[in-house]
Amino acid sequence: MTLTDRVKERAHALGFDLVGIAEARELPRDGARLAAWLAEDKHAGMAWMAVHSGKRADPRALLPGCKSVIALAASYWPGEEAARIPEGRAGVALYARGRDYHKVLGDAARALAAWIAEETGLAARACVDTLPVLERAWAEASGLGWIGKNANLLTRSHGSWLMLAEVLTGAELVPDAGPHADFCGSCTACLEACPTGALVEPGLLDANACISYWTIEHRGPVPEERRAGHGDWIFGCDVCQEVCPWNASFAQAPTFPRSFGARPDLRGLDPVEILGMDEATFRARYSGTPLMRAKWEGMRRNACLVLGNAADPADFRVRQALAMATADPDPVVRDHAAWALNSLENRTFSTRRDAR
Repeated sequence: MTLTDRVKERAHALGFDLVGIAEARELPRDGARLAAWLAEDKHAGMAWMAVHSGKRADPRALLPGCKSVIALAASYWPGEEAARIPEGRAGVALYARGRDYHKVLGDAARALAAWIAEETGLAARACVDTLPVLERAWAEASGLGWIGKNANLLTRSHGSWLMLAEVLTGAELVPDAGPHADFCGSCTACLEACPTGALVEPGLLDANACISYWTIEHRGPVPEERRAGHGDWIFGCDVCQEVCPWNASFAQAPTFPRSFGARPDLRGLDPVEILGMDEATFRARYSGTPLMRAKWEGMRRNACLVLGNAADPADFRVRQALAMATADPDPVVRDHAAWALNSLENRTFSTRRDAR
């Protein structure tokens, strides 16, 4: 077996479903797209996206002497039944329903990098969404798939329910054929289904309108004009992936089981319970999961949004929880609880008017 064959075999053995290799070089097209996206402030409050942005298109800036980029992908599709959000529960994005992927994939990617370094005597560096690397672009360049109209990596073998990682190495590996062809065709299902119009054009996401940005990355109050569009999503959003025909036909469970540790209690959350949860309880229950990214404060804010958008206005438990939250020490929770109560009142009024 060649070194390239052995690297791929090792990556599969570590739990990655897809492995592709690209020559380490600059990606001028993708670098220009990132620069334009940042210049138009489509990264919203994610200032860290602009830090070292010039390095993202060239891995040699991160690893001097880098010759090859190994693009890795791991499926997190749990199956149709497990993916379904239970009735009356707030939605959690599929990727967040278990252990934090940074830890799971990071361990595997670092193990692969260490193995390559030992085998070759050359430097190797693992990346799992923590370094300035254009992950989707390298997955496309290595032939794994293409960047779809929903701005996710799409593959013909697994759809888009994939976590990505990379290993940069000084080893000269045989690159795969790439970049991958685009197979979205004339389909615009994701653009039409996005609840907030965040997909402003094919492949272009405006984080300023994205539910995932506001419920995960943003700190502080959500602008009032953005709140109603969140529906019943309490952490993230999967709509643009749920409607994708490639996922409907080709989504696959992981080939090699890994410990993402999918938890039944994360299929959907009770927003009333989250709103009333103290910080110690929240940390004890969700430590080690992606929910910690939004923090206790953010999740309680999000719970108010869900209740205001989707709760039964006649549910006494909901109204009681929100009424108590209007006196919360956190001003953001107070504000969102008051908004949610007002939203319930407006829906009650509209229902009565329509019944006349």
